[in-house]
Amino acid sequence: MEDDVASRLQPVPVVREALGTQVANHIRDAIVRGDLLEGERLVETEFAESLGVSRGPVRDGFRILEAEGLIAKRGQGYLVQRLDERDIHELYSLRGSLESLAMSMTMALDERPDLAPLRAVVEIMGKAADAGDSDEFARADVTFHSMLCDISGHRRLAAVWRQYEPITMALLRVTVLVDDDLHITTAQHALLLDLIEAGDRAEVMTELDDHLNGSMKRMLDAWRTSAARRAGT
Repeated sequence: MEDDVASRLQPVPVVREALGTQVANHIRDAIVRGDLLEGERLVETEFAESLGVSRGPVRDGFRILEAEGLIAKRGQGYLVQRLDERDIHELYSLRGSLESLAMSMTMALDERPDLAPLRAVVEIMGKAADAGDSDEFARADVTFHSMLCDISGHRRLAAVWRQYEPITMALLRVTVLVDDDLHITTAQHALLLDLIEAGDRAEVMTELDDHLNGSMKRMLDAWRTSAARRAGT
């Protein structure tokens, strides 16, 4: 009997707004975590039933994931595409390029931007760390980096960042789960803001680079652990 892939995912509450996006987010997270494996077939009817939605939002979600290269159309359904180390390196190197440019432009502004909204996000991260709420922490983390791109004043850079924001969120949800102490990551974000405020361009660029490299390393470690577990089953 063929394995019902959709039934292996935990049901999630889905609201009427942006249903296709929410379906895509749910499946994307499962692919990044390794719950859905390369070559597994995704069928609209199965996911519609599992998630409690009509086939339309599932179809929309599949199209989003196809555009991201996480699934590919095959016949009447879709197949999961492998997320490998090369993909992780590419995603983080792209993210690093975007954020480094954004930070460089921010530091070149005649006046320092208002950092109060960013500090408020860091406070949210701290509270999420206190509560051990990894999902809330990941959301705040992505918001922080999105706002860093926004304050650079480069609209197209910010627009490109937002194209990759969903996959960035999925990656962060994995890395925060392997962080020993989310308070350390919170402090790193606060330090970035302190360095921006101080106008220390060299230090802030170094800190940003270290921060992103550390995040990529944790993601690679998590991916390798997951790959080794799958290979042993």
